[in-house]
Amino acid sequence: MVEEIRENLIETFVQSTWLHENTRMRAIRKAELMKKVIGYPPEFEVPGALDNFFESRCGSHSSMIRISTYPIYAKIASIGEVIGHEMGHGFDTEGRRLDENGGKHDWWTSEDSAEYDRKAQCLIDQYNNYDDPDFGRNVRFRHNNQISSSALYAALLIVKNHEKPQTPSTPSRPVLEPVKHKGVCKSPECITLAHQLHNWRDVSVDPCQNFFKAVCGKYNEHSLYKNANLLRNTEIVANLIKEYLHKDLSSSSKSENAMKFFFDRCETTKRMNLTLVTLNEKREILKLIKQVGSWPMLNKSWNESEFDLNDMMSNMAKLGASKFGFFEVVHQVVDPYFDVDSANMTAGQLEKDIFEFLELNNVLFDIESARNDVRNIAKLIHDMAELLSAKAQENMREQGTDKMQENVPSIDFERITKNLFNPKRQDVVWEKLKTKFYSFPGHPYFSNKTRNHVMNIFPLAALRVYVRNHYDKENLELASEMVEEIRKTLIETFMKSTWLHENTRMRAIRKAELMKKVIGYPPEFEVPGALDNFFESVTFTDTDSYFTTFNKALKLQKEQYFDHHSGFLSIAPDIRYLTSALRIPFIDDPYFDSTYPKYARIASIGEAIGHEMGHGFDTTGRKLDENGQEYDWWASGDSDEYDRKAQCLIDQYNNYDDPDFGINLNGSTTIKEMAADIIGISVSLKTYNKVDFFKEPSIFGFEDEKPDKLFFHITALNWCRARDTTPLATQLTAVHPTANFRVNGVFANMKSFAEAFNCPVGSPMNPKKKCELF
Repeated sequence: MVEEIRENLIETFVQSTWLHENTRMRAIRKAELMKKVIGYPPEFEVPGALDNFFESRCGSHSSMIRISTYPIYAKIASIGEVIGHEMGHGFDTEGRRLDENGGKHDWWTSEDSAEYDRKAQCLIDQYNNYDDPDFGRNVRFRHNNQISSSALYAALLIVKNHEKPQTPSTPSRPVLEPVKHKGVCKSPECITLAHQLHNWRDVSVDPCQNFFKAVCGKYNEHSLYKNANLLRNTEIVANLIKEYLHKDLSSSSKSENAMKFFFDRCETTKRMNLTLVTLNEKREILKLIKQVGSWPMLNKSWNESEFDLNDMMSNMAKLGASKFGFFEVVHQVVDPYFDVDSANMTAGQLEKDIFEFLELNNVLFDIESARNDVRNIAKLIHDMAELLSAKAQENMREQGTDKMQENVPSIDFERITKNLFNPKRQDVVWEKLKTKFYSFPGHPYFSNKTRNHVMNIFPLAALRVYVRNHYDKENLELASEMVEEIRKTLIETFMKSTWLHENTRMRAIRKAELMKKVIGYPPEFEVPGALDNFFESVTFTDTDSYFTTFNKALKLQKEQYFDHHSGFLSIAPDIRYLTSALRIPFIDDPYFDSTYPKYARIASIGEAIGHEMGHGFDTTGRKLDENGQEYDWWASGDSDEYDRKAQCLIDQYNNYDDPDFGINLNGSTTIKEMAADIIGISVSLKTYNKVDFFKEPSIFGFEDEKPDKLFFHITALNWCRARDTTPLATQLTAVHPTANFRVNGVFANMKSFAEAFNCPVGSPMNPKKKCELF
C-alpha cells in the first residue's frame, strides 16, 4: 500500500498545473527515494537483534491495527491517509526546504516557492477562522520551524488546491451495492455485538480451562477502557452529558438550567488565577461563619450565655453542611447514618487552619488567647467523639434516632438533620427516615472524590437530559417485559427448589412477586418540568462565585438524596432488597438494544436483572420480609441449609486462584454479590432457554453456534476488562468479587456450562465440587 500511495503522490506531482519542470522533477525524485519502514526494521526478525538496545531499559510495542482481512478499499480508507500524511511531511512548509538527501537546499523556483507560500497561507487563514466546537475561533496557527499540522494538506495543495474547477472523473469500476444477509441481524448495534464476540476472544484458549480468557483474551487489543465492560456505558453517558453542557442551548427547565449554570461556573473558575480564587473563598467562608452564628475570635462582645449549640449546627445544616464536628450525617448509596467518629483533627491542624484563615481576612487576634481556644476546641471535639462513640457502641447499629437522642439529649438530632431536607418536605421526609438512621462508631467514611462532577451533583437532571436526547425509549418497554420474565423464572426456581420448606417457599415467592421495578428512570421524568419542584429550594444568581454555587449545589444534592430515600420519585426507600432497578446505561447499546434478537437481549442483561432481584435473597436481603422489615421468615432448617450453601461460595472464593490477585481473596466481604450472581446467572439461563430461536435472526459469524454456548459467550462479555491493578489490600475489603471470578468462578458452578462445552470432569471449568443456592 505504501508503494501504491507513493505512486499516486508522484502522479500528483506529474499532473500539477503550476509546478515548473525543474521543481516537478526534484519533487518526484524526492518521493521516489523516500525510505519506508513498515512496523519495524527487517533486522528485528533476527533472534536477539534488539538485546543491545535493552541492556538498561525495557518496553513493549503492540500494533492495534489488524487489517489483513479487510477488503482492499477498506485497507486504503483506514490507513491510506496516514501513509500519505507521513509522505506529505517531506513537502510541508519545513520538509519542502530539504532535498532528497535530507540536506537544506532551496530546489524550488522562485515562482513555485511564492505560489506554495500563498497556498499555505490560505490554510493558515482557514484554520485561524475555523469555528471549532471545542475551542471556538480561538485557535491560531503559529509559524515556527516545525509546522507539521498541515503536512498532508501541504502535499495535497500541490495538485488539488488550485483555483480552476475540477471536472469529475468517470469511475474506473462500478459502485457496489450494499450486501444483504438474509436471516442475520444487520443493525449497527448487532454489528457492534458481533465485533465484540469475534475480536475480543482468544480462539487459542480452551474454554474448559479458562473461559474468561477464551472470551476476553484480546479485549486489550480492541478497547482502551480498563474496568469491566459492563461499566463502560456510564462513561459514555458522562461524555454525552458533557457535550450537551458545552452547547449554548436555552431551556425552560429549572433542573437543566441549574446544571448548566454550575458547569459554566466550574469552567470559568478553571481559567482564573488559583491564588485569587483561594483568597476569595476564604473571604466567603467568613460570610458563611457569620450566617452560622457568632464566633468569639470575631466578636469581642461574645456572650456565652447567649450561645446555643443546636442553633449553630442547625444553621450549618441549612447551608448544606453535614459534618458538625461531633458527628456527621452520612448520606451514601444505601441508608443514611450518623458517624460519630468522623471528626478527628489535632490541635496543630486546627491552629494552622484557623490562624491562616484569620490572617487572610485581616482579623486581629491575640495569638496566646487564640491558641488556648484552639486547644479547648480540640479537647471538646475529642471528648464529644469519645462520648458519642461509647454510647453508640452500646447500641451498635441500633436503628432509629430515638436511641441517639436518649444517649445524648443535649444535641437535637431531629432539628439539625431536618435542615438538610427540602424545606417544603422536612416533616414528611423526617417521618419516613427517622427509623432508617442508625449510629455507627468508627465507620470508615470515604468522601466522594468526584463530587465536583456535574453528573454526581445533578444526577436527576443529567439522567433526564440523556434520556430526552439520546436514549432509545423502545428499550424501556422491552426491558420491562424482560424483568417480568426473569421474575417469573425466579418464582419457578423457588417452586422447584428441593430443599425449601413450604412456608419458606411461599414467603420467598411472595417477596419476589411484590418486588417493585424501576426501569431506567421513574415514569414521571417524561413530564416537562417534572423535576423543577426538586430544584425550587435553591436559586443560583449571576453574582454567585464558584464557591457559593458549589455549596448551593451540594445542599441541593443532599436534599435530593433524602427525597430519594424517603420514597419520592416512585422509588421505594428499601431499594436494595425490594426493588429491581435497571440503570439507563445497562439497557442501552452495546449491552441491550431493541434491534437485538431476543436471546441476545436476555444473555446481555438477564444476569444483571436476576442479580438485582437476587439481592433480595442474599445473605442480608433474605433476613428482610416483603415489606423491608427485619424478620426471620425462614424455617430453622432452611436457614441452616442456606448458610451452608453460602459458606460453600465463601470457601470457593477464598481458595480461588485469581490471575491478578492469586489465592488471597476474601469471600466474607463478597458473599452478598456472589449469592446474587449465582441467582442471576441461573434465572437468566432458564429464561434464555424459553426463547423460540427459530423466530430470531442470528448474530453475524455465529449462525451455526449452539444457543447454549452463545449464552455464556454473550454474558461473559460484560466482565471483559484489562488486568486489575487494584491494590490487594483494597480488593480484600471490596464487596464485589473480581471480574475473572464472576465468569470462571460462577460459570464453573453450572452443570449446563460443562455440558455446553463438553468439559471433562475435574477440569477448571467443571470441578467435581460445585456451589449452588436454590
